[in-house]
Amino acid sequence: MGRTYYVDSRSKGGDGLSPEKAASTYRDLNILPGDKVLFCRGSIFRDALFVPDGEADAPVYFGAYGEGSKPSFLGSVDLSDPACWVEERKHIWRCVKPLSSEVGNLIFSGGESCGILAWEEENLDAQGKWHDTRIGQREAARENSEYRVFLYSSENPGLYYSHIEAAVYGARRMCAAKKHAVIEDIAFRYSGVHGFTSVNGHDITMRRCDFEFIGGVVWSRELRIRFGNAFELWDDCHDVTMEECRCREIYDSCFTHQGPGEKCRVARNLCVKGNHFENYGMAAYEARDKVTANMLFENNVCIGAGLGFSMQDETPPRKSEIWPQPMGHHLFIWRMPKGSEGGCIEVRNNVFGAAPYGAHVYSIVSPEAEAQFRFENNRHDLSNTLIPAWWGGEKRTKISE
Repeated sequence: MGRTYYVDSRSKGGDGLSPEKAASTYRDLNILPGDKVLFCRGSIFRDALFVPDGEADAPVYFGAYGEGSKPSFLGSVDLSDPACWVEERKHIWRCVKPLSSEVGNLIFSGGESCGILAWEEENLDAQGKWHDTRIGQREAARENSEYRVFLYSSENPGLYYSHIEAAVYGARRMCAAKKHAVIEDIAFRYSGVHGFTSVNGHDITMRRCDFEFIGGVVWSRELRIRFGNAFELWDDCHDVTMEECRCREIYDSCFTHQGPGEKCRVARNLCVKGNHFENYGMAAYEARDKVTANMLFENNVCIGAGLGFSMQDETPPRKSEIWPQPMGHHLFIWRMPKGSEGGCIEVRNNVFGAAPYGAHVYSIVSPEAEAQFRFENNRHDLSNTLIPAWWGGEKRTKISE
């Protein structure tokens, strides 16, 4: 039996061995395989959660205790104070609070709206438009001390909006795990890039977690492409479950497994079930590079394909690596030149809403890869959908089941 630690962001600091002596941060704890780390509900951490490795018979566990809202990890800087802003010229306000890395998104008034990226400073011409002189620099932006962040506002933004969060590049992801981990009942919000990532991870369960306002950092300034996924698996991941989670306002995809092109190894035993996906710019489920062996996408509710902050100020089709092909799908399948040994992806018992800018299923992969997908008993709302399905380079009026 491992130890149970308690962490409360409002604590003055303790050893974490009881709720009464809760630690103020998980980073000071000596977390070993078999340990549990419980975050007090209502806590807010401006930090990322990096989960240490467990062991096969002793996973590490991160969860919640107490009553109230889920403990939240935020990848953002609070710019709500009017003192954070000075008027550079009429209606153009410059942020004077230090930001350690490139801004990906501005979230106003608790999520009532988001800022609109102005690709050039001279395009700041309407309420809520913002510009960061570092956009497109990504990691290099950390070293750029000569930067400026501007926001167009009819008055001081700290007065115009009830709250402002600047989602920044930061740690690139809000949560990461490698092996033998369980993460439950935690919220991850306002990441400039990704929510959860795992590279070659295995034996990981993510359950009842929230991902909100994820992504927006610029991937290519020249092509005007931004990026950011809620739950991203990279390369040789296996035995990973995402269950009963909620993803809302995701710049690209809610769930994706991918890798370095042809060098990507085949992921195995992935399960995505009982989740609620809402307002995503690329897809609820993005399958890329290699067909997974034993992948199940089941009992998920997928609504708002191509909607949310990723479509702000965009003329469809949204900019992407496949532009001018449409973007904003429920299932997006691409970059698979062939099938995989043992490849099988089952999509069953899901509910798919309308997709006004894209398709319920958009596949631009080889016939051999397409043959390894199975569809069963899914419900489709075909109203206000641009393309019901696109398989093998041709449109179809009926979803393959």
